[in-house]
Amino acid sequence: MEPKVSIIILNWNGKVDTLECLESVFQIDYSNFQVILVDNGSTDGSLQAIRARFKDAVIIENKENKGFCVANNIGIQYALKYGTEYFLVLNNDTVVEPAIIHDLRNVLGERSQVSVVSPLIAYYDDRQKMQFSGTQIDWGNGDLCRQYEWEYIVSQKGLLEIDFASWCAIFFKREAIDRIGLLDEDFFAYYEDVEWGVRGAKLGIKSFLYPKILVYHKGSRATGGVYSASVYFYLFRNRFIFIKKHAPLLRKIQFSVTYVVDSVNKFQQLAASGKQDLADAVMDGVWSALHGAWKQQRRAFPRTSKGRTGVLKNIRLWGVVVKALFSYYNRK
Repeated sequence: MEPKVSIIILNWNGKVDTLECLESVFQIDYSNFQVILVDNGSTDGSLQAIRARFKDAVIIENKENKGFCVANNIGIQYALKYGTEYFLVLNNDTVVEPAIIHDLRNVLGERSQVSVVSPLIAYYDDRQKMQFSGTQIDWGNGDLCRQYEWEYIVSQKGLLEIDFASWCAIFFKREAIDRIGLLDEDFFAYYEDVEWGVRGAKLGIKSFLYPKILVYHKGSRATGGVYSASVYFYLFRNRFIFIKKHAPLLRKIQFSVTYVVDSVNKFQQLAASGKQDLADAVMDGVWSALHGAWKQQRRAFPRTSKGRTGVLKNIRLWGVVVKALFSYYNRK
């Protein structure tokens, strides 16, 4: 019998996307896999539709939205109890190729030193355009400075070592989770895969890119879209949390400067274009990061300091953020 693979999928009010994802998953050409769907308190009829169509799926129900990290950890812990040897974690707004397990398991089986791999991920609506093609972390600003170009990927003629594998679609051996541990629940959502990959690299568990498109991703459907207020909040908050946890001292100093500049500039840009809800989400993310409002917590930035226009108000905004940043480091 082929080694057991557990496929973990998180759903939160994503009925249409999740059903399409599961439709592709149950067409995977592999004889020994189990689908574990973790639902984060959906109210859109997802569970009823999933149960009716996919009776072989194991469904774990959370009574509320526990976020990406907690929900996936629950699914992984369930699978560990039942002797799984490999994990495939997928976003619910993905569609996969039937060969995904066969190809990725062969990669890990043929290379004992490789435990974690992501395939190339293309856009769902443009399947020749890459959405995930490997990653490099820019420690100076806590962002992902670039992905690899197709020509470079091809030139490597095989697996490409990357800074982290995307949990949009990640395949790993059980030993990886045994050694690295579960996702860090301080993040709730976003940057958790970056942190997990860096934590693994520190233990000598490197991440790799498999140079074949096996997944098509729609993108950030659960949080309202790529440029939603939720995405801005978690990206700006969790970017700080990640650097705080993993960057060396000199990089933290460099990051502090770029973080303040980037946050204030993004706020002003969004506010000037009439997207005040998005602008507020950016500064709420910064304020939450600097005041320890992590996990599911959120702390609003002082409204009187959110200068919409005018030089004096903008100077005040910069001053409040810089003061909070210095206060944060003094507390530590």
